[in-house]
Amino acid sequence: MKKFDIVITGDCNLDLIFNQFNRLPGFGEEIIANQFELALGSSAGIVAAHMASLGAKVAYVGAIGNDHFGNQFKAFIQSYGVCTDYMVEKTGFKTGCTVVMSKDEDRANLTHAGAMAELSPSDLPWQLIEKTPFFHLSNPYVLPHFRNNLPDLYKKLKEANTVTSLDPQWDVEETWNTNLKALFPFLDYFLPNEKEFELLLAGNSVTPEALSTISTTTIIKTCGSAGIEMLQSDKTKQYTSYLNEQPVDCIGAGDAFTAGFLTATVEGKTLDDAIDLGSKAGALSTTTAGGKVPYNSRQDFADSFNKLF
Repeated sequence: MKKFDIVITGDCNLDLIFNQFNRLPGFGEEIIANQFELALGSSAGIVAAHMASLGAKVAYVGAIGNDHFGNQFKAFIQSYGVCTDYMVEKTGFKTGCTVVMSKDEDRANLTHAGAMAELSPSDLPWQLIEKTPFFHLSNPYVLPHFRNNLPDLYKKLKEANTVTSLDPQWDVEETWNTNLKALFPFLDYFLPNEKEFELLLAGNSVTPEALSTISTTTIIKTCGSAGIEMLQSDKTKQYTSYLNEQPVDCIGAGDAFTAGFLTATVEGKTLDDAIDLGSKAGALSTTTAGGKVPYNSRQDFADSFNKLF
């Protein structure tokens, strides 16, 4: 009998979020931000928190240091019902931290990777993965032991008979050279935003039209307020977003979308229903700062969404 619905791994950091400022400071300048928040960070952590709040049984794997930020990260994610038993502590490294300067639908991030950069595939609980139907990885480009080994990792995951998904996030080295042709045969769901997708295709010298020749992967491309595009080998479909007209910030919207999409997917819902739940989760996430989850149950989620829309 399965213990969890999904194993999630990837980045692992707290966010120091600065909001409500006129512009980014230059060197030698100081700008006032009228709002500040210490919040759960990391794409993987935020996805895990939202999924658990929606009712999924989630095991999270991330690397922290033996410090206050590590304890705070654990406390944040445990408060949503995520299992942290498989997290690892890296001696001599500090827990990751990101300074987030958020404005409108965009943001500038400065990250100290610290312990999370020491996470490797050997840290993954492979016996648990073999017993768990789904596996998700977020933000491999801040994980040196993952970023250049994605095809081999996902091949091993498919050999464990797990359904796989990947959210690439921004390539911090800006090479965008992940071998999609080698990766996609082992990847079920690919969840980039439109800019990441464009840069990855360019890095592989692949046109969108040529994708069907290298992959049966379902690609779910998020396009901010413009909606979502679904790409499969035989069809393309556009979806509209639910737009919050007065967002607090949009920092965790993409991760919340991923969480809603994956929650419906592990529940056996249709692709249309999964994208719809993801869109609703993304919209709701804009009602609070950073990676906070603005609901504590599936019913609370429904009630909150109905009030907003």
